[in-house]
Amino acid sequence: MPSNVARKSVPVGGELSGLNGHALCLDVDGTILDLAPRPDAVEVPDWMVPLLQRLFDKLGGAVAFVSGRSIADIDRLFSPLKLPAIGVHGGEIRTPDGRISVDDELSAELSLVKPILRQAIAHLHGVLLEDKRSAIALHYRSAPERGREVLNIAELIVAGMGSDFAVLVGKCVVEVRPRHLTKGAALRQLMAGEPFRGRTPIFAGDDSTDEDAFEVVNRLGGISVRVGQPQPTAATCQLSDPAQLRRWLLEISRV
Repeated sequence: MPSNVARKSVPVGGELSGLNGHALCLDVDGTILDLAPRPDAVEVPDWMVPLLQRLFDKLGGAVAFVSGRSIADIDRLFSPLKLPAIGVHGGEIRTPDGRISVDDELSAELSLVKPILRQAIAHLHGVLLEDKRSAIALHYRSAPERGREVLNIAELIVAGMGSDFAVLVGKCVVEVRPRHLTKGAALRQLMAGEPFRGRTPIFAGDDSTDEDAFEVVNRLGGISVRVGQPQPTAATCQLSDPAQLRRWLLEISRV
């Protein structure tokens, strides 16, 4: 990941006056929501859904989630809001008309290795398997000391699956997924349709799994925002934590 990208402040106030020419794309865990020991333990502030609705209205519908979670899981968190969304790192895409496309091209091969993965982690207390249909995630936030073992297991499994699959490493999660599924590729597809087409994308993420999306946004002349502690990244802007991003979203919602 490039480390020589010039950092700048996230634009606010008059720099985004009117917001009409922008599209806002947001990762969920570690970006607009604080991380939790388990994916099902994250908390959504009471004011978050109304805030996102205001931004959705202000931007003419050009607001989307971009997450490793499934779209069904995103909807559960932010009910009753159902924004355009990219789920499972691009394995699912919901367009503004509400239609959800799911990339099931290699799901049969994934289903074959699920029992093998489940058996391989059975002795690792605190490690959870999540079947996302388009990917299989191994979460170890409750047992961070197991990270190397979990990665070794995933890499061993993927080595026997052929070149169509890869291991994706995130914050206390390792995923087995089709190699062609990335947030960046899905974001490029979403930005090609209305109401996103022709707008300047703003994308905020917090993890190595967001780097390809940062690069796509940069090539589109957009604003890429990394949330969290400074580290080498393709993002051109930096915010320290989800609380700072939430404050920024509140500010631009009032512009």
